[in-house]
Amino acid sequence: MRPSFLRAASALAMLAVVAPLGAQTNTFAPGAQVNSPSLTGFSTDGSEMVGMALTLNVAGGGVLNTSWINDGNGFCGGTFANGFSVSMGCTDDSFSSTWTVNNNSNDRINSLRFNGAPGRTIFDCGWNGNGCENTGTGAVFGTDGSANGRSMTTVAGGTYGGGISGFYANAVGLNGNAPIGDLFEQLTIQFDAVLGAGDTYLFSADTDNSSFDAPPPTVVPEPSTYALMFSGLVGIGLMARRRRNV
Repeated sequence: MRPSFLRAASALAMLAVVAPLGAQTNTFAPGAQVNSPSLTGFSTDGSEMVGMALTLNVAGGGVLNTSWINDGNGFCGGTFANGFSVSMGCTDDSFSSTWTVNNNSNDRINSLRFNGAPGRTIFDCGWNGNGCENTGTGAVFGTDGSANGRSMTTVAGGTYGGGISGFYANAVGLNGNAPIGDLFEQLTIQFDAVLGAGDTYLFSADTDNSSFDAPPPTVVPEPSTYALMFSGLVGIGLMARRRRNV
């Protein structure tokens, strides 16, 4: 009887942890039109999004930023300084795979925004011929070469049971053409009830690869570099002053 009791207790514990699915909707805003020279693939896995920018909005104030990485040891995703992380399997196709959002911090999280351009990534929603579907997969192609997309959809298995609002923004057009309306540069996930400490949220969302030129990194000079620049400017100023006095 003891093994049966333990199995039952384990099942009850799992039921207590996994939350029921909350309501989830998506909106699609053209925003600032973005141009991509072309698509380089519509089967995108976790290792092909390196550089994608992630922004975390913390309840009570505060914004944290990080970038999607492939650490070479099987982890593909973004980890914030406070322990919050989002990931997907390095060899998993985003069309049919699950993204995992873990709040391993002590903060409560309002929202998470993905900016795909730095990682040559485009979010491809489900297209039905007239527009993007709120959830699920469209029955027909949208932008030529993008194949069917999949709009963001909450996946069962997480501990977060609140509502979710997905916001697609900045429609992408190819090779200078106007956007069709199924490709977007950004996706924001809004946690309507905030994602609490220890909570997990699972979702699906399709991405394509783009031929975006990744923007150059921002280089912040070291303090010694600032000092050298300042001394150089002072020297130039003294030389100019001497010339005026000659």
